[in-house]
Amino acid sequence: MADQQRLEDFLEQKGYCFDALLAEFRWLEELEDVMQDSTWHREGNVLEHTRRVCRAVVSGEAWKDLNREERAVLYMAAMFHDIGKKSCTMPSAEEEGRIISPGHSIAGMKRFRELCYKELEECFSIPFTVREEIAWLIRYHGLPLLFMEKESPSISLVRARESVRLKLLYLLGRADVLGRECSDKTAALETVEYFRAYAGETGCYDERIHFANEYTRFCYFEKQNIWPGECLYDTTKFDVYVMAGLPLAGKDTYIQENFSHLPVISLDDIREEMGVRPSEPSGPVAAVARERAKGFLRTQTPFVWNATNLVLDNRQKICRLCSNYGARVNIRYLEVPYREVLRRNTIRERSVPVDVINRMIRRLDMVERTEGFRVSFQQNDGRLIK
Repeated sequence: MADQQRLEDFLEQKGYCFDALLAEFRWLEELEDVMQDSTWHREGNVLEHTRRVCRAVVSGEAWKDLNREERAVLYMAAMFHDIGKKSCTMPSAEEEGRIISPGHSIAGMKRFRELCYKELEECFSIPFTVREEIAWLIRYHGLPLLFMEKESPSISLVRARESVRLKLLYLLGRADVLGRECSDKTAALETVEYFRAYAGETGCYDERIHFANEYTRFCYFEKQNIWPGECLYDTTKFDVYVMAGLPLAGKDTYIQENFSHLPVISLDDIREEMGVRPSEPSGPVAAVARERAKGFLRTQTPFVWNATNLVLDNRQKICRLCSNYGARVNIRYLEVPYREVLRRNTIRERSVPVDVINRMIRRLDMVERTEGFRVSFQQNDGRLIK
């Protein structure tokens, strides 16, 4: 919309004041009722912890050196970093009296993206890249404390760097510790500082890792025992294009404009052939699609897989299937504003129930840059997002 305010302008007008922003971002108020484990969070409920984290962000020495976009991204990530605890917090079944919040980072990323896509982007100008970096910072906010527990700490950092700037992740992780009252605060801060040093030694703190070629990059994230500088011989033989995006995001039009020369496996068409409604389980539809795909894969015929593909597990299954036949999997994620999706739905012959669309948004696993051989993102104006 022409009258949308830039997010960083709005945050600056509010002086990055937590309580002033809380009145605008009303969803955070529900965190006042969410308690935390006293071992790690003696400061109290999640809202109080979030307030302290945001205060630590703006009072840190590094704040003055950040540009306007970096400040907006970091502060929004701090405000929403624990929003997932509302749906994930529960008493521990193993330790009496303890409170746990398993999976709250992933839940928080999804909740923020849903709120941003459906509501905040109606009010503010929030570029796709800004929204997604905030969302992925929420997803990875625990990494600075937990990275050494990963099977491969270096790959975990390199993977995270594909979606977020590790400088911002470091600052968020540090503020997260400073916003706590716990007995091991000093040790936790030392771990966060080690995260910064380790990322620097790995070569991904300031920039994304440089790979010798695309195939090396693909194998690095798939097999994990590859040196980024090793120039591997590319054994892939043909391309498969996997579309991803909400219904009515423009996938059919994109295919017509870019892949009209290729055969297309359309789950919508298969669903119509089988008489399966959008609200019904799509397992049988996907099974038919896989069999048709195998026919193209056996003959090494390039093709397009046209479906929403919004769930990570489904995309991984498609990527593994195609990669096993020597295909280069290229994922194309398309997006249009929420209001435009609803408008198109009213004039579409095969309309999708709005509650189905909203459920898809709520469950969306955003495509990560490390999936497949190549990944690209495109908004409704046709711009490719790097």
